[in-house]
Formats: sequence, structure tokens, C-alpha cells
Amino acid sequence: LKHGRLAMLAAAGWPMSELLQPMISQFLKQPDLLTRGGEAPSILNGGLDQIPPFFFLAIIVFSGTVESLALTTRTLGADYTPGDLGFDPLSLYSGKSEATKRDFQLKELNNGRLAMLAITWYAAAEFIGKSAVVDGTPFLFKSIL
Repeated sequence: LKHGRLAMLAAAGWPMSELLQPMISQFLKQPDLLTRGGEAPSILNGGLDQIPPFFFLAIIVFSGTVESLALTTRTLGADYTPGDLGFDPLSLYSGKSEATKRDFQLKELNNGRLAMLAITWYAAAEFIGKSAVVDGTPFLFKSIL
């Protein structure tokens, strides 16, 4: 579940970074971190060398903390769901029947799988086409702004 959740965040965040990062960096008077083609920095696109190393260190520390807390606080029992850390700020699962919860989990799992494919497509399309995802599919992203 948690990998699917990360993929869903990434699938939304990748095009949003390409759309909003130039405006945000100009507003904050910071350098634009997108590549020359307006692509999000990635291993295939390059541009990761412009991101401060402290950011990567902070991500590793944060991820390690979350994982270590998950390993120490979880109890393996019949009701344990792998990847479920009990984070439900919108209370979507509270008060629901087990069948409804299971249906939500299956929908979340399928959407996570679709998001993983979307991220793979983003990376491949930007590498092969040498243009940003939002430029290659303007009907999906540029019509809202």
C-alpha cells in the first residue's frame, strides 16, 4: 500500500512541479531547478546535481525514521495489513464496515499500480521525447492553468 501511495503522490507531483516550480522559484527568488527543457529532474533527464545534497539527506532520514517507527510499533497479527501505518487524517476508514474497508484498499491498490505505470511513462516519455510531460500532453495539464 505505501509504495502505491508514494506513486500516487509522485504521479500528481511530477507534472505539478513542471507547471508550478518556475513560478514558485521566481516568487521566492530562487534558481529554477527544472532542466533546460523544462523537465523535472530525474536520473534519466539529469538535473539532480542542482538539488542541494541536504534535501536528499533529509529525505533519507525522514524515510528511515518512518520505516523504523513502523517496524517497532506494528504488531503482526491477523488484522495487520502490510504497508498500513494507521495514517488516516480524513477518517475515510473509521466507522466503515470491513467489506467497505476492503473495497477501499483494493481501489487504493489498483490506483497505486496505475500511478506506478504513470511515473514510468513520465520518465520514459521525457527521456525519449526530450520534452516535459506537461508539454507533451497539454490537453491534460495546461488547460487548468
